[in-house]
Amino acid sequence: MFEDAITKAWDQLNEIRQIKKCRSCECLLDTLEAIRGDLQDIDASNAKDIRVEMSEWFEDGNINRHPCLGCEDCLPIEPYNQFSKSIRGISTHVQEQGLFTMLGSSCGCGHSNAPEPIQQNIDKWPVVEGNYQVGRQNSKVAVCTLADSDLLEEIEHAGLLEQVAIVGTLATENLGIERLIRNIVTNPSIRFLILCGKDSRGHKAGQAVLSLKSSGINEQRQILGAVGPRPILKNLSQVELKAFANYVTVIDEIGTHDIDRLRNVINTCNAQPEGSELILAPKVHLPKTVEVEKSSKWEPDPEGYFLVLIDWDARKIICEHYTNDHLLNEVIRGDRASDIVNTVIKRGLLSRLDHAGYLGGELAKAEAALVLKTKYVQDEAAKPALPPRAKTYLKKARWAHSREGSI
Repeated sequence: MFEDAITKAWDQLNEIRQIKKCRSCECLLDTLEAIRGDLQDIDASNAKDIRVEMSEWFEDGNINRHPCLGCEDCLPIEPYNQFSKSIRGISTHVQEQGLFTMLGSSCGCGHSNAPEPIQQNIDKWPVVEGNYQVGRQNSKVAVCTLADSDLLEEIEHAGLLEQVAIVGTLATENLGIERLIRNIVTNPSIRFLILCGKDSRGHKAGQAVLSLKSSGINEQRQILGAVGPRPILKNLSQVELKAFANYVTVIDEIGTHDIDRLRNVINTCNAQPEGSELILAPKVHLPKTVEVEKSSKWEPDPEGYFLVLIDWDARKIICEHYTNDHLLNEVIRGDRASDIVNTVIKRGLLSRLDHAGYLGGELAKAEAALVLKTKYVQDEAAKPALPPRAKTYLKKARWAHSREGSI
């Protein structure tokens, strides 16, 4: 039975990853990460081989990872839901194994008049795989940097792992939230979840977590008030949802990437006595300063490369697309760089963001040369256009300089 479910998920996801926009999308990568984590604990003849292959898919797509494009239908979600249902899901495993027992209730604001959840029969924690770093497991605090992977690394480099139980990213408003909650509620020490960093553009996973905490879910298991395209939690048990609602305080620091601010929030949470009110300074959004990364490394685009020229007679910019076998594939003509770039993207002629940036820069140089009637050569720095008087002065200066040198 498990073998059939695994093979079916493999077939569906392999078909989805052939779609250019899906191959490196965080939605597919999040799904691959979820399933390969589940496969680790499944004793089936094909589980190991398919897990290895899905890991290769993940590594390949993660090279050019991009945020969700906000597609109307998020294709990887349904295969995961079917897979999870077929293997009875981690949520069923949680209930059967009794990872924790709910005793009484709590208001979720830090007051704890009732007994806490009791953790039982857990061989390892965190219980599911993900993009996270584990710190001091008995800390009261979990940190989610949402779609900001750089912030996760900054928190680690700042030495804050010693003050938090776990810090990780969150990309999607369904699978991602399910796995986030499972890892949080199976650690009885965690009382606070800090949401920080930039939210995922298409899925708005951070907003979905806040909505789940404030409004819950409906009968269709949809998060009330969530604005993402598919905020449905099909694989969480009522036990897990109640544990999250009753025992975890969610702190909204979405948009915060200032390490000092986060350090203060973390310290305040860890130092809060039981039963006292949590008081934090008002959230302040500060601009993030990032140093430019200079890299000479150039990765070819699987879709090919471009040659940019100017047709001076027709006064048009020519953008030629070649396959990596050096075959001319398409020729795009236009007056404006922006129009040509948009056409290239629409026609799926590139798949890497660095190539899109490069092409935009070259086309902008070509457009400027066309307007100013100056020379354009691809990959050469643009030369400033000088007014006629300046050209005359420069010509005289050079002539005078040559005369001086001949004396």
